[in-house]
Amino acid sequence: MSGAKRLWIGMLVVSLCGAAAVAAGPKNGLKWQQDIFAGHKESVRTGKPMLLVFGADWCVFCKKLEQTTLAEPEMVKYINQNFVPVHLDADRDKKVASILEVKSLPCTVVLSPDADVLGRIEGFAKAPALYKRLAAARKMQGGVAPASASSSGK
Repeated sequence: MSGAKRLWIGMLVVSLCGAAAVAAGPKNGLKWQQDIFAGHKESVRTGKPMLLVFGADWCVFCKKLEQTTLAEPEMVKYINQNFVPVHLDADRDKKVASILEVKSLPCTVVLSPDADVLGRIEGFAKAPALYKRLAAARKMQGGVAPASASSSGK
């Protein structure tokens, strides 16, 4: 193989790896699943509800949610302990977004391990409001929020 061809293939691999890193979702400390099927499998295994966060590359308030609310340390800890977080792109996961009736972004949907809708938050929410809604969704499943998580609901 010629040096030029090897260089071109190497650049292609590097660009594909970079694209995979971009497609991996936000880097905010949450243990994101990128696939609803893997998330569901983990939800069934652990008994934790799935926290589906729908966003899109072009969505300003999606980015704001990811960079502020979902990056707050108490919120990250609460979600990682009590949910299986799944980040989905509404443009790439159109079928899932349609089935769950996602009408605007960002949209957060909480599903039980049996795929029952426990809660829905449409639009941007600050940490206290999001925490309150997530705690209510967990309560619907029969879970109780840990006492330490109450600090997230400032």
